[in-house]
Amino acid sequence: MSQFVGWLSSNAIATLGILGAAVAFMVSTWEQVNQRRAEANERQFQAFHRVVESVVAPDPKGGLHYVDRQAAVIFELRHFPRYYDFTERMLLRLKKKWTAEPEPHSDVLVEEIDVALKHIQGKH
Repeated sequence: MSQFVGWLSSNAIATLGILGAAVAFMVSTWEQVNQRRAEANERQFQAFHRVVESVVAPDPKGGLHYVDRQAAVIFELRHFPRYYDFTERMLLRLKKKWTAEPEPHSDVLVEEIDVALKHIQGKH
């Protein structure tokens, strides 16, 4: 009987050691996955805000909006599903503003907004 108790206690320690290592590995892996997810969210946040700035801010060199660049950026907004709610509201505001403007480029941008809104509204 004493041999069995000795064997059990020596194997229990080894089993606990393996279990502890497995738990530590799982916790470490979980933390790493969460960290990468947070970093990916931050990169997406930064990219989204650069895209939005490209739509609404004038070109720093000439102070003018470049219609084709803005149209392309409006198209790119569909690649940020996490921000669809905000994007939809922003595009509706821009559509209202650009529809009221007499500038000829407004038609191009309003048309691109309509296409983007149709895509966004169909996805959520």
